[in-house]
Amino acid sequence: MKIAIIGCGWVGIRLAAYLKNKKHFVLATTTTPEKIPVLQKVADEVHLLDFSKTQNFDFLNEVDVAVFSMPISRESWRSGFEKFQKSFPKTILFSSTGIYPTADQTFTEKDTENLRPDILAAENLVQTKYPQTNILRFGGLMGDERALRNFFKNRTPENPHKRTNYIHYEDILPIVELVMESERRDEIYNVVAPEHPSIGEILNIETDGAGISSQKNSNRIISSDHLIQDFNYTFIHPNPKYF
Repeated sequence: MKIAIIGCGWVGIRLAAYLKNKKHFVLATTTTPEKIPVLQKVADEVHLLDFSKTQNFDFLNEVDVAVFSMPISRESWRSGFEKFQKSFPKTILFSSTGIYPTADQTFTEKDTENLRPDILAAENLVQTKYPQTNILRFGGLMGDERALRNFFKNRTPENPHKRTNYIHYEDILPIVELVMESERRDEIYNVVAPEHPSIGEILNIETDGAGISSQKNSNRIISSDHLIQDFNYTFIHPNPKYF
């Protein structure tokens, strides 16, 4: 397949290398000229693409799958994207579980109340233009240099009882491939490791359990059951404690 990864950031560059290794033709785009040499090492073709500035999108002709991996919480791309006139057989949008409210409950894709407005607006924009789009809502991105122990290397977490909703990039890559090769359309999937230890558990912080009930939003959990059931997926890294 010819796959365009539109917006090759931290996940995108790893996805490009993974898909190219699987013998797909990978076209990567970036808004930053300095990133081109790095992307050329992992993709077959690299282009500058800025929805508000790029005039000719012919390099996206004959693309089988477009993966929209833009920073969708930023408004800068939206007006240009609205004018974007290219069709694709399949489209995938990378979104975020940050769309869900910070409340003490388990959230699934069926929860549609009080969603974060900017992320919701971005999802709606892409699905309006490309109704077939499958949306992948990622939890906190982990792997390589991204580790909770590094984040809290020089500070103590304010709420060690807070449950985690993370995903290792080594799970993201095969999940994207599964969704890409499936016939499913217009679906939303939470992509989050199925186990949710607390920050304290991961960092081995001793807590006596006191004040758990008073810690606001300690038990916010994002469920990935829909993904697991639809694809019979077994996570490579099910527990963030061992990322």
